[in-house]
Amino acid sequence: MPQRETMFCFQLFGHQILAGLIGSLLLVGGCGETPSKPSASSGTSLADDSSKAPASSTTGSLPTNPGAGQAPLEVVPRVVQFGVVDPGTTLETVVTLTNQSDSPLRILQAQPSCTCTTLDLDNKVIPARGSIEVPIEMETNRAVGIKKAIVQLRIQGYGKFTTIDLRAETAWAVRTQPLYLGVRERAGQPERRRGTVNLQSLDQRPFKVLSTQGSAPEFVGFDPASDAPRSQYTIKYDLSMYGCDDLPPYYIIRTDHPKAELFDMRVRHDPCTRITPKINMEDFRSSLGVVQPGEQVTVSLVFKKPRADILSATSTNSLVDTRIVERVRDGKNIKVQVMTTISPTAPDGLFQVPILFTDGTRTVEHLFYGWVER
Repeated sequence: MPQRETMFCFQLFGHQILAGLIGSLLLVGGCGETPSKPSASSGTSLADDSSKAPASSTTGSLPTNPGAGQAPLEVVPRVVQFGVVDPGTTLETVVTLTNQSDSPLRILQAQPSCTCTTLDLDNKVIPARGSIEVPIEMETNRAVGIKKAIVQLRIQGYGKFTTIDLRAETAWAVRTQPLYLGVRERAGQPERRRGTVNLQSLDQRPFKVLSTQGSAPEFVGFDPASDAPRSQYTIKYDLSMYGCDDLPPYYIIRTDHPKAELFDMRVRHDPCTRITPKINMEDFRSSLGVVQPGEQVTVSLVFKKPRADILSATSTNSLVDTRIVERVRDGKNIKVQVMTTISPTAPDGLFQVPILFTDGTRTVEHLFYGWVER
């Protein structure tokens, strides 16, 4: 039975020029709602003029009394800009930490600002006037938007953190304009249930729009029966047939672009599609992509500061069977891996199945969607 895995994590690996260093870090994108195989991409830096404290004593001993100053530790680059990348992309770069003092510096703790795996930087020593190289590997999740993370390094003898900033924007190879459908973003505003969306391939590759929300797309100024595929389109959308109870929170688009086969646009309506979860998650929908009947897909989800363990994942439709196969605690967060099996009798086309996760007391809904194709 075929099996795939869609994961998002952020790993920080380091090796010291003079001493070994290993660690890992998980990036989450824009905590809460931010909103193909991973490919590698390299990060670039932004100029940084962060201040540096005067060099410590030249005796070669480690400072022991914490002060209010910044450690004399240079980070190059301090801000890593990965730019625009595909969701589910593996990114790689290297950060260099240089001790600008005449005394060794000990890293007491490396604290990330987001969900992460174990960091093995604690108690690592950077020799006087020495450097360590920290290769960074980041796997973004499958949600689009701006992703930020900060690693705070606590240095023995210094009260201020030394930071490493990591930034990326995830976007499918086909970009939508607007980025989401603002039906009504604030209560009391007039609704906009009809409109147009522009689709454009970032690589200028011609592609076909196969479906919008499970139906044939309605184009503006294009006839798919007679016109050749293009790199950009204008399509119409119409959400006027939905009531508040069934207004879809996501507008799902299917194309034949290999890096944007199935993706969504957030439908924002206050209050109809507003998300107020009892258990907070990194995101509230997952694209399983184009799948075959009987296929298995492993999906990793991050629950943010849950009060208790996540006990089960229950599918609300027999088209999809779900079960939790692994739980990994990471500080106050929990990463859960869900084995998802597509029914062998699933019909071709779009499916959307809410999955219910519970801790025994509270329940949160997460949408799994995909496209069955034989």
